[in-house]
Parts: sequence; structure tokens; C-alpha cells
Amino acid sequence: MNYGQRGRELLVELKRSDWIPSYNDEGVRGTLEEIRLHFEELDDQATAFAGLNYSKPPMESRPSMLLHSAAIGRNKQCLLAYHSYRVDKLRALRRETPASLPPSLSTLLSEAEVDFYSEYDKLVSRYSAAIDLDLSAHQSPPEQDLIQVRVIADGLGRIVVGGGGSSVSLDMGTIHFLPRNDVEHLIRQGALEQLDTEESF
Repeated sequence: MNYGQRGRELLVELKRSDWIPSYNDEGVRGTLEEIRLHFEELDDQATAFAGLNYSKPPMESRPSMLLHSAAIGRNKQCLLAYHSYRVDKLRALRRETPASLPPSLSTLLSEAEVDFYSEYDKLVSRYSAAIDLDLSAHQSPPEQDLIQVRVIADGLGRIVVGGGGSSVSLDMGTIHFLPRNDVEHLIRQGALEQLDTEESF
């Protein structure tokens, strides 16, 4: 028996992929089966000396028992790392693209992962609505509430900014000092360009 080999293969597969590979159901089941076999072997050895009135396992059994116990622990760690890595990637995907899961990516996931993404999306959306803040708007924390932007796309028209309902006309080439939350999506679309204060003069 290769101790901890199936769990190791799962992690090597993750390391070799660009994003995440297809969910390896066979590898996960194989790792769980390996854990079960080690546990049965460990249980058999413990049962064998239990009736002999030993307070501790005999010295000749201890290395084997320690090896089986370590193999169980190693495989558990590998499974937890495998699933934790995949879940972290799904959380990051939700932060980067606040939309439903693309079909091309859903084929890479297990049913449980698709369910997780769906429930996580609902949770983030509800929380975002409750605090009235688009959590996907800022990939890094804003340094200030108002930013200076230059209009670099034609035909944007007027937008309503701030809570007061005032509007601003976004004509090509004009520079404005506007609330970050109101124009972040236009910056990401390439319609506005954020300026440093030195650039505006």
C-alpha cells in the first residue's frame, strides 16, 4: 500500500492547473477508501492486543500503528487542503465576477461546489443589499470617496450621482470629481479614466 499517495496526487493535480482542474471524484473516493483501509488495519491491531490486558500496545505493534495513524492524518490533511483550495478559488471568482457561474466553469465543479457557489452568491448579494454597498466594486480598498475621472467614451449622457439625486453630463473629454461608488463600473468598462490629481492640470 502506498501511504498517502492518493491524497498527494490530488494536490499535485491542483498545483499543475491554471485555475482549478475538473473535480476528481475518483481521486477523492480513492483517498477516502485508503483512509478506511488504514483505519481498519489500525482497529484490527488495537483489537488484537486489547484482550491481552496490556495498558499500552506492545512495542512490536507500535511502529505499524503509528504509521497507519500518520497515513490517516496525512490523507485527511490532503483532502481538506484540496477542498479548501477549490472553495477559496470559488470565493475569489465571486468577488471578481458578480454574476452567475459561467457554464464553462461549472463543468469543472462537483455538484456540491456548484451548490456552494450558488448559496455563496445569494449570501453575498443579500449582505451587499442589506448594507447598500456593492462588495464587488472595489478590488482594493479605496483611498478616498471622491475620485477625479476623465470621460474617454462618447455618448454616455447624464448619470445621477450621490444620494441627493444630482446629475452630471459625461461629455467626451470632460473631467469630473465624482463619488467612487457611482463611477467604478464605468471605469471598469473603460468609459472613464481615473486621474491622479497631477494629471488633471
